[in-house]
Amino acid sequence: MALVKDFDKYKLGIEMVDNHHRNLINIVNELFDALTKGVKPEIIEHFIKRLRVFSLSHFRSEEEFMLKHKYPDLLAHKIIHKNFIDKIDEFTKKIGKEFIGKELITFLVTWLIDHILKEDKKYADFILKKEY
Repeated sequence: MALVKDFDKYKLGIEMVDNHHRNLINIVNELFDALTKGVKPEIIEHFIKRLRVFSLSHFRSEEEFMLKHKYPDLLAHKIIHKNFIDKIDEFTKKIGKEFIGKELITFLVTWLIDHILKEDKKYADFILKKEY
């Protein structure tokens, strides 16, 4: 069962970014499904590592894209990305020591939706306005 549905309302109008966001949302939905089935900590760790690797790749692409388009708030956006990775690393350290499922999913969904609809929308609007 998907936790985050109706991806179209999260589209920004930049294909590469929208595709990456769809992949991130899919990973979060898969993690949610796994958590609802009561999987072992190793499986949760697998999903978190997968999310971290994909997020780093996505952030790198997104930041290069912003640099290419001279987005003025790039530095602030990079800090937000770093803070996300730091939080993911905190969750990784808790695996097997305490139950993190609800806290993890709440953080991921809230952060991802908020980030896409607020922070990423700012740079998407800036870039699309410049191009058209």
